Amino acid sequence: MKEYPIEFNGIKIDPIIFTQGFVPACNIKLCHGQCCDWGVYMDRDFRNVIMKFEKEITDVMDEHQIKDSTKWFEKELEVDPDFPSGYAIGTEVYKTPKNHTQCVFKDKHGYCSIQVAAVKNNMHKWAIKPKYCIMYPLTILDNVLTYDDDHAQKLDYCGIDKKQNFTQTVFEAMTEELRFVLGEDGFNYVNDYYQKHYKNTTKFQ
Repeated sequence: MKEYPIEFNGIKIDPIIFTQGFVPACNIKLCHGQCCDWGVYMDRDFRNVIMKFEKEITDVMDEHQIKDSTKWFEKELEVDPDFPSGYAIGTEVYKTPKNHTQCVFKDKHGYCSIQVAAVKNNMHKWAIKPKYCIMYPLTILDNVLTYDDDHAQKLDYCGIDKKQNFTQTVFEAMTEELRFVLGEDGFNYVNDYYQKHYKNTTKFQ
């Protein structure tokens, strides 16, 4: 079994996040939200959070998105201990007029309708957004916070093979997201380790 040097609140931290390269920032104008094309898994119970804002979300959807909320989520649950309830549910995908498949919540401009609705209604931008959407390219797998190298194989701008676009590590790029997911104490704990063991000592890969 692989050993991990640190953990916070039971979540082990894979050091790959301190060395894996990434782009300057998410840039929808460049990538058109390609990482959202396959939908996302979320905790079974988080669906209820999203559904509380059904009207707000449909109000910001474009003319091509599916506004029938009964078609927003997959019917089958997946057993997954990395989610609080022990079960995950996926968002559905749809085909655009250009025959492009993408998440039901992704609009024609590449933006997430859940996040757009939150901002429009004066909430934190990630208040009702699934955790794994916020975290990408990070993920939690078998209780390990790590880099989503599998998903990254498919991406044309920030993917694992696009080293010509890298300017920093995943950790450096994802400080805001890590603060949101781990909390300030969790981020500070991981950041202290990074500063002591990786800052200015290694180049990103």
